[in-house]
Amino acid sequence: MRYLLAALMLLALALPASAGMREIEHDGKTRRFYVEFPAGPRNAPAVVVLHGGAGTPSKMRKITEFTLHERGWVEIYPEGIDRQWNDGRTGANGQVLLDADDLGFLRAMIKQLASEGVLDPSRVFFTGASNGGAMALRVICQAPELVAGAAVVIMNQPVGMECPDGPPVPLIFIHGADDPLVPFAGGPITVIGKTDRGSVLSASETLARYAFRNQCGAWEEIAITDHFPNDGTLVRLHSYRGCAKPLRQFIIDGGGHTWPGNKNHRWVEKLLGRTSLDISATFEIEAFFTDLARR
Repeated sequence: MRYLLAALMLLALALPASAGMREIEHDGKTRRFYVEFPAGPRNAPAVVVLHGGAGTPSKMRKITEFTLHERGWVEIYPEGIDRQWNDGRTGANGQVLLDADDLGFLRAMIKQLASEGVLDPSRVFFTGASNGGAMALRVICQAPELVAGAAVVIMNQPVGMECPDGPPVPLIFIHGADDPLVPFAGGPITVIGKTDRGSVLSASETLARYAFRNQCGAWEEIAITDHFPNDGTLVRLHSYRGCAKPLRQFIIDGGGHTWPGNKNHRWVEKLLGRTSLDISATFEIEAFFTDLARR
């Protein structure tokens, strides 16, 4: 009987886990995250996908349509408290806007999945949009040991976020030059129905900071082919040279506060601006992370 139980336990460990919502207790709260498991081996690389303000894991899955789990990756979609992340932003008077221990939650989540043998903690990659993008930057700034690479969409460096010097981190930024919420030139963040949502540095200041951190030289500008002239956008890639870790920035002229490549309803364009179809943020991020995971 003992041998039979041992064999059943080994078989259970060998079987891939099923996708679904999971819960852990952290800081006196029940925190949730959705996990999409690969069908392949355990100790896999993982991508943590952080929703924007007012978002949810299910909405983020629908917007991004990541397919890395089909290629042996773990996809993780955490849920912020009240659909927000405490990304370290401060208000105009220097007050902290949120107080949830989201950094501790993400650390505990990764530790839990690593202890189960689900993911390889040395190959965990972060991406996020808007508030989720700022949270990814906070991880880079304050917990760089958690992140093997990151992609930040429609967000600049928040003012007030503590960001001490740290090791170089592979990074992609995707910015909408006509973003109506997070200003490309820097300044206060604008959210409908909200008062003080803090401010951000300009996109150029943000990239200068991470170019210094990644020990980069000058950047080379590459024009992306305008496959969809009717979308009202043009895309430029700034590829930084001589970096200790890769750094790239996609600038979408005419682009708004949207996920490039995701076809939105017309009302979304009225609120958030245009969506570029000339690049797919999902494709660029998946290709970037996949290349890094092989190294």
